[in-house]
Amino acid sequence: MIGYTGQRLSYAGALCTVHYVGPLEGTKGEWLGVEWDDPGRGKHSGTHQGVKYFDFKSRHPTAGSFIRLSRPADPSSSFLGALHKKYASEADDVLASRNFVKESAIEISGKVVEEVGFEKIRHQLANVHELRIILLDGFCVAGLNLEESSRDSPTWRQSIRRVHETCSKIIELDLSRNLIEQWADVIGICEALSVLKSLKLNGNRFRDLSPPSYDSASEKQTFQTVIELCLDDTLLTWDEISILSTHFPNLTHLSLSSNLLTTLSAPLALHSLTTLTLKFNSLTALAALRPLTNLTSLENLDLHSNSISTIALSSSQPLLFPPTLQTLDLSQNALATFTFISALATTFPGLTSLRSSNNPLYSTQSLEEGFMLTLARLPTLQTLNYSKISAPERQNAEIYYLSTIAKTLSSTPEEQSAAIITEHPRYHELCTLYGEPSIVRGSVGENNVVGENTLAARLIKFSFYMNPPIEQSSEGGPVEKSKLIPKTVNTYRLKYLVGRLFSLAPMHLRLIWETGERDPVGGRGDDDRWSVSSGEDRSAEEGEEGIEDVDAEKDEVLKVDANREEGKWIRREVELVDGTREVGFWIEGREARVRVEWRDKLW
Repeated sequence: MIGYTGQRLSYAGALCTVHYVGPLEGTKGEWLGVEWDDPGRGKHSGTHQGVKYFDFKSRHPTAGSFIRLSRPADPSSSFLGALHKKYASEADDVLASRNFVKESAIEISGKVVEEVGFEKIRHQLANVHELRIILLDGFCVAGLNLEESSRDSPTWRQSIRRVHETCSKIIELDLSRNLIEQWADVIGICEALSVLKSLKLNGNRFRDLSPPSYDSASEKQTFQTVIELCLDDTLLTWDEISILSTHFPNLTHLSLSSNLLTTLSAPLALHSLTTLTLKFNSLTALAALRPLTNLTSLENLDLHSNSISTIALSSSQPLLFPPTLQTLDLSQNALATFTFISALATTFPGLTSLRSSNNPLYSTQSLEEGFMLTLARLPTLQTLNYSKISAPERQNAEIYYLSTIAKTLSSTPEEQSAAIITEHPRYHELCTLYGEPSIVRGSVGENNVVGENTLAARLIKFSFYMNPPIEQSSEGGPVEKSKLIPKTVNTYRLKYLVGRLFSLAPMHLRLIWETGERDPVGGRGDDDRWSVSSGEDRSAEEGEEGIEDVDAEKDEVLKVDANREEGKWIRREVELVDGTREVGFWIEGREARVRVEWRDKLW
């Protein structure tokens, strides 16, 4: 029967839910007002000629359409009918191909090639009662059976027995994107599957979620073995999800993505839950997740692609998740400040793994700088954006973070220092680890001395410059960029940082440190005139005339020294070759000027 509110239908493989049945102004006949599962297929918002006929759950403004009641829909199927269609029919196809091969047997050297493996394939496919994993997503499954029968009718109980006899060994069942309308059908199917562990119902839209009154011991045990439940894109409210969760006492993995959730109104009675996925919802603050703080076994929380921008909305009560929660995904949200990142340390005291990429707060930072400023704020973090954090990386990041705090303090009045330090909860801890930075307000004099154990002594101010290609030399001078970098950074990472600064491939770069010192070199006319002592020896032998010659010789030596300054000395340059040595191995000062060169060939 077609034509009742809440009915699930399929047209040419596109699923929809009926919200209106009746006439339309200015038209003839009966119409169905439907909401498409794929909102891009719709035409309007349930309005015709200015008259609103129905509403729907989707927030897409044009997810609705009107379809004539007489239009034929795709045929629906029972659970066992879909199971036979997918798996037993495949066996029939194999057997048909086998018969075809027999009729057109292949001969080699007059001998018929023996068929191998067909009996095994038939045994695997035809005996569906041996299958452990059943995937029936998109098969227009309408329920346990197609007959209208109550749960206490003989037909209903007989259907459950048939499912049990056919496929009782299923441990993973996927019924996503089907036409199931009543939760009772899910119970009927799963009651027959005594070892079921994973149940996926993504994309189904239920019209009847009324909790059943269990009439038998088998019904009460229906979901006892299920540890994974997926209800993505079902558009269930949190209250409905909370009620359904009571049927799954041993659940460890729960996925609730794409359900338009904005807040969680009640706690979940799932004390064994370890992984919760809430991707692609509409959450705006972590405080909306407060009911989850009672989940003492929760280890992984996925909030990817929400709209989270703050920790709390208006409540002054602190938000604290159990220390068991170690992995958090906040990528592709609306995080705009590093203050939010700092607050994660107290909100998630057990946090060891974080994903925070693709948030607005990184839009003004380089990838490397954003990485360092994030991990430095979270002392327990071991993995960031799937990257394992090494001890040198943490040290470099924390030193750099401390330097940015010092820079902020130096550029603001002293009376604002307390407020600034409050924004950086780890400031005093980092000062204990690396020494308190020198806060210099105003201009820096020549006599400023940097303490050996201060933060400034651990940083080098690099000035990188790169000359343009010869063909572009007339367009402008060298490109220069500056950056504070810890001495403990090795040359591999230094090249990576320079590559990021100039948007070039690091492996094609040469880094030449211009030391500012000069070295003498051999050249034209090298003889004993470089040594004044030779003139003194001659003067001792030649008498007074020799003394005059010595004076002339001294004048010549002075001239040579002048030429020596111009042509016989070269600037000392050191190439920072690839390796694991720290840059502090070469550079002892606080500033360094480095020339960046491009090399076409790596070797």
